[in-house]
Formats: sequence, C-alpha cells, structure tokens
Amino acid sequence: MKQCIFYLPYKLDEHGAGARMMRPRKMAQAFRDIGYEVTMISGTSSERRGLIHDVKKRITAGEKFDFLYMESHTEPTLLTDPSHLPTHPFLDYGFLKYAKKNGIPIGLFYSDLFWKYDGYGSGLPEWKKKSALKCYGYDIRQYEKLLQKFYVPDVKTFSEVIGSEKLTSIMSELSPGAENLQVPEKNEVKAPLTVFYVGGLGGNYQIAELVKAVHDSENVRLILCCREAEWEREKPGFAEYLCDRIEVIHKSGDELAEYYDTADIGSLLFKRGSYIDMAKPFKAYEYLGHELPVMSTKGTAIGSFVEKNDIGWNIAYSAKAIQRVFREIFEDPALLPQKRRNCKYAKAENLWTCRAEQVVRDLVK
Repeated sequence: MKQCIFYLPYKLDEHGAGARMMRPRKMAQAFRDIGYEVTMISGTSSERRGLIHDVKKRITAGEKFDFLYMESHTEPTLLTDPSHLPTHPFLDYGFLKYAKKNGIPIGLFYSDLFWKYDGYGSGLPEWKKKSALKCYGYDIRQYEKLLQKFYVPDVKTFSEVIGSEKLTSIMSELSPGAENLQVPEKNEVKAPLTVFYVGGLGGNYQIAELVKAVHDSENVRLILCCREAEWEREKPGFAEYLCDRIEVIHKSGDELAEYYDTADIGSLLFKRGSYIDMAKPFKAYEYLGHELPVMSTKGTAIGSFVEKNDIGWNIAYSAKAIQRVFREIFEDPALLPQKRRNCKYAKAENLWTCRAEQVVRDLVK
C-alpha cells in the first residue's frame, strides 16, 4: 500500500469540534480514502519525539513514504506544548530536514497570518509578544528551506501579506473540503424562509446586520447556532433585534443534521476585517456538503468562492442588502432551486478527497 506521513506539531483531539481539530481528521481520512496508509505524528513534543524515532527506524529499514503532509498550529511551532515553552527546539524541523534528505517531499498547510497584523498580541505582555513574533518568523524561514508546497486558504491575500518571495512562489490554495453527503431534493420555496448560521459570535464574527435583517423581514426566520458561553456574552448586543422568528441553539456534530435539512440558506455574513477577509471558514464547506446556498460578504475570500461558483449571494454586509436577497427569493421561485443545483456541482469538485488528490499531484512525481 502507498504510504504517507501526516505531521501535526500539536496534540490532536479525536473528538474536538473546532476546525483546527476537524480539518486534520478529515484530511487524514481523505488520504486513506484515496488509497494511502497514513502514519500520524502528533501530540506533545515528547510524544512526537517517540513517534519520530519509530518512523526513522522504518525508513532506515527501507520503508518508502511518498510524501509528508503537515498542518501548522495557530501558535508558533516551538510553542505548541501546553507549557508554551520550547522544550524540544530542534525536534520538528530536525525531522523535516531528515525527511527532505531522504527524498520525502513536504507540503504544509498554513491556516492564518493573524500575527502579521497590528492587533496581534494586544492582550500579551510585550516580552511575550516579541518572543512569539520571533518564533513565527523562525517558522517562515524554516518553511522557505524545507517545503515543496506551501498551502494556504487564499493565495491572493496570503501572497500580499506573507512577505516571502520563496513561499509565494510555491504557494497553492488548499481550502477545507465538503463531505459527499446524500442530500434530499428541495425544489420549492416555502414561507417562512429559514436562514441557518453556525459559528462563533463576537470578535471576528460580527453578525448583527444578519439578525437585524431577519427581525425586519416578514416570513423569514433565523436559526442561530453558537456556543452557549458566547451567546450569554454577546446576547445584550442583539437584544433589540430578538423576536420569535429567531431561534438560538447550542448544538454540534450530528445534532445539526435536522437543522441543515430544514434550512433554505446558510450565512457566511460577517463584518469585514483582516482575518475575515482572508478566511475560508470550515463551516462554509459544511454548508456546501449539505448543498445549502449561502450569503457571503463581498470583498472576502470566501465571498469570491461563492460568487465564482454561483452558490449563493455575495453581498455587502448590511441589513438592507440581506433583505434584498430575501425579496429576490420570494419574487423568483426558480432562483433558490438553481442555487442548490449549483451547490451540487461545486460540491463534486470540492470534496475532501479532491483536496487529498491535489496534495498527491503536487508532491508525488
């Protein structure tokens, strides 16, 4: 069987619900689905050291690995242990150098560049912020030396911000993927129109204009799914817009299936900012897996994807623009079914297995 190494410089929670835990699980399974035996190296630095030792023994014994695929942490690689101290400073890049020396091509997915913006470290002591920034810079320099492919959510925004000609030259997009779900046909539009939002609240995830638009629209309801603690914190900011057509739930995983089946539209509408502009939210591709048309914010990376594939409405982040979409749907009964068909076509080209096959094409000769 073909073999690959999947490298994570942090501990993978097999039941974690966040994108940082779900994405590597999905990618690892996608490699298996296309015929690869996946050797996983993850955990604390001490745990990784033991796994690295075992893999080196296998390579010395003659085993062949087609490639090494890695996903970065949002923190610098040296600081991913629970202590946030560089207890094994030469471990990770020492192994990547060993892999490259043994002819194993390396591709890495880099999730965001928040540390490049002025707002980074606002709550940290100055010494800690400077130390983290130096460690982020060290990561970049190592990537320049070791990688064959540098994967990002959006090439345009990352190439403008990364500040590395070398990484820009080997940069490719590797967005999240969609599940190949069997979705029931929905070919009619019934009132009330149901909008579904799943995700965070507060910080980068400002959705007040969506809530306001639903409040001010007849025959439209919103199912808002978020963490309970976030809702309790942010609820006062929504107080004037809450009504009986806005349902707040705190669900995850398989519990969401019935809500996806009920929904007519998903929401990727957020107030713009440096993080939101470059993000390709994990939930966007969950919507796509359920063939759910979406509303997105114009000027964002995910908005460009929505517009390119005609799988929804890429609009200004404003209550008025959102209300115009609601009116269009009610005035043209054929519009929503057509968007759903477009979702079906787009999903077929954006499955998790498509992402795995792309990595293989890029790295394996």
